[in-house]
Amino acid sequence: MTARAPSQVYVRVAILAALLLLAVYTAFGVKRLQQDVARAPGGAALAAEAGLAASRIETNLAAQRAGLSAASDILKRDPADTMDAAEIALRASGGEAMAVAVAGPSGILAVSGRDEAADWKAAARAASASGRSTWIGTAGESGRLYVAAVAPVSTGRNFIIASGDPSRLLVDPGKSGARALALADGRLVATRGRSISGLQTFREAFALSIEDVGDQSAALRGQTANGALLDVAVQPLAEGTLLAVAGAPSRTVANMDRQVMEGAFNLLAPLAVGIALALLLMMQSRKAEAAHREFVDSEQRFRLAVEAARCGIWEWDLRGDQVFLSDVTGVMFGWGGGGIVSGQDMLDRISLDHQERVRQALANAATFGAFDVSFRVPSMQQGGRSIWIDARGQGFGTPGVDGYVRIIGVALDVTEERLAQARAQAAENRLRDAIESVSEAFVLWDRQGRLLMCNRNYRNVFSLEPKLLKPGAARAEVNRFAALAIKQDHPAPDGAKGVREAEMMDGRWIQISERRTAEGGLVMTAADITAIKNQEEARRLNEEQLQNAVTGLERSQEQLAELARKYEMEKVKAEGANKAKSEFLANMSHELRTPLNAINGFSEIMMTEMFGQLGDPRYKGYSQDIHNSGQHLLALINDILDMSKIEAGKMNLKFEPLNLEDVAEDAVRLVRNRAEAAGLKLVIDFPQLPEIEADYRAVKQVLLNLLSNAIKFTPRSGSVTIRAEVRRDPLGDRLRVSVQDTGIGIAKEDLARLAKPFEQVESQLSKTTQGTGLGLALTKSLIEMHDGAMDMASTPGEGTTVSFSLPIRQSQASPTRDFAAA
Repeated sequence: MTARAPSQVYVRVAILAALLLLAVYTAFGVKRLQQDVARAPGGAALAAEAGLAASRIETNLAAQRAGLSAASDILKRDPADTMDAAEIALRASGGEAMAVAVAGPSGILAVSGRDEAADWKAAARAASASGRSTWIGTAGESGRLYVAAVAPVSTGRNFIIASGDPSRLLVDPGKSGARALALADGRLVATRGRSISGLQTFREAFALSIEDVGDQSAALRGQTANGALLDVAVQPLAEGTLLAVAGAPSRTVANMDRQVMEGAFNLLAPLAVGIALALLLMMQSRKAEAAHREFVDSEQRFRLAVEAARCGIWEWDLRGDQVFLSDVTGVMFGWGGGGIVSGQDMLDRISLDHQERVRQALANAATFGAFDVSFRVPSMQQGGRSIWIDARGQGFGTPGVDGYVRIIGVALDVTEERLAQARAQAAENRLRDAIESVSEAFVLWDRQGRLLMCNRNYRNVFSLEPKLLKPGAARAEVNRFAALAIKQDHPAPDGAKGVREAEMMDGRWIQISERRTAEGGLVMTAADITAIKNQEEARRLNEEQLQNAVTGLERSQEQLAELARKYEMEKVKAEGANKAKSEFLANMSHELRTPLNAINGFSEIMMTEMFGQLGDPRYKGYSQDIHNSGQHLLALINDILDMSKIEAGKMNLKFEPLNLEDVAEDAVRLVRNRAEAAGLKLVIDFPQLPEIEADYRAVKQVLLNLLSNAIKFTPRSGSVTIRAEVRRDPLGDRLRVSVQDTGIGIAKEDLARLAKPFEQVESQLSKTTQGTGLGLALTKSLIEMHDGAMDMASTPGEGTTVSFSLPIRQSQASPTRDFAAA
């Protein structure tokens, strides 16, 4: 739509109106000077500067919080994906954050971006100490402003932290002005201005207390460090966490006269200038009319060119909340053509999940002028396809107190680009899944030697940290760390180009293959060939051993024949000697019993004073010693006799059904007095057990031997427990019995030899208890004669558990078994 050029009459009216306005301006000029004198410190301009700085910082913080929110969503889905969460947060902040880190209870988990000055650990501690879900503040001496958000995980709480340089958010106030960003406690985060440079607190910079500010916008009068008066405007932001401060020199009595003179000059000068401008305006009116026609033609050509490229034009009047749409833009939003619509109608055509994004972009455009946002417009037809629009624009005109009121821009239909991008992303995800699923290590570099992608096996094979393998990492740097895991490189056995073998520090072998891509990049794969190498080495060793064996066999055939003959002779001698020893011990043990029975009998008569008192009480004690020694010697002879019978094959067992709990109670009854005298607790822990087929005397002897050993080596206040349970076995059910004590325990190296005859843990010179070492050997033999098995487990200082298992039913039918071959 073109506008008609103004007529000369309108030009003259405009000139007269301008002169009249200049006169009015002169009349009201003095009044304005008087009002300036009484104006509050800083005035509206300084408050607007503080508000503008607060808006700029709020925008920065909002972008960083949006990035942290996106990262938090990623960590909720996969708490281990910390690197991707940090990178997404950095990208989503739109450049407002310098770097993003993910911190957990164990330390810093991932960092994206570059900020050497950031103190992530201090920021994580400060955020944790605040107790807030979102924390804004500083930490350490880094001079950084941090924004942190809590990301709950199963192991505790992670913090996603964004760092930024607050000084870049403050504009230069000029020579005499001041700009600052302060915390609620008065510490200065960033400063601009010569008068407050290097100062640390609000009081040092402006000679004001932070309590003077309160929690609302404030206009105050302070002074600089050198005593100069300063108007100060304070604007709270981030829910009172931060304060945006703007300062300007105060209006003093000394400069008021100068301002009056300047005001008088400013009043007279426009009059002269207005007259000159009136003359010039008349001369330029004709030129303006011609220029206007050219502008209209140019605008028409621009619209035709833009809409021919399917690029719509729009203009948003923020004050009137109306939007002008070109034909192409109207079609994109489903109106079928251009026109003027309300701002709310415009937002209603945008997808609900994108409306807030558009509102935020409009607010930023009103403040800073730039408008750039992408959103989805659902189809107005049932089953129709939504379209994606990229809208870009710029504030038009001069911003007022509330910023720009008109935003002009273009709208691009980027649906196909979005679909192509989604297809490309899906293809990339499938490629990544395929690469992750292969068993070989895989890495891809571009033609400049920068990392494009790698799989998890690549990190594991070369023991590389995930933070080192970020996209874009230099190949030389990564290879330098990968080389630390390689012990030695070897050429390929077949001499293939680009293929080599490497021996790793951990003993593995890998085959590395490298080849160039069509674009000039490099693909490297590494396959684990450790099994092949081990097979080759085993085959080589087997061949050597086989050759040595053949050679040795050929040389030692005669020696083997001679050794076999000597072995047979020695075997016969050893068997004869062993049989003679066993018969001798059996006979000697039997012969020793007769005098021992007399010694024990008479010593017991004397001990009990059966035929009268002995006189001196010491005789009774001596009789007790003789009786105890005799009993001990008799028990020793019985053990030797039983052991000899077993070795000589003369021990017979009588298998009969018996109740194991009755046998255990009989054995406990015999040793209970000794246990009580030693201050020990005896416990029988038996469930309901079936009857078993066993020799009553042999099982009782086994339990007595195990209980005696447990009592002997358990200190006072200890306990000895007998337990039993039924074990299911494919060859037949078995009954497992355990004797557990809380005694001194047995070292691991002594367990293996204790079940041999005459073996003891203590030496003869250091032993503290009586015994010959036959108890466990005899116990083991009796258990094996029942087709059972015995095992021991012990921890020094904690106790010992001796267990044995017996079959519930014996395999032979005969109730009496002769163990002649035992």
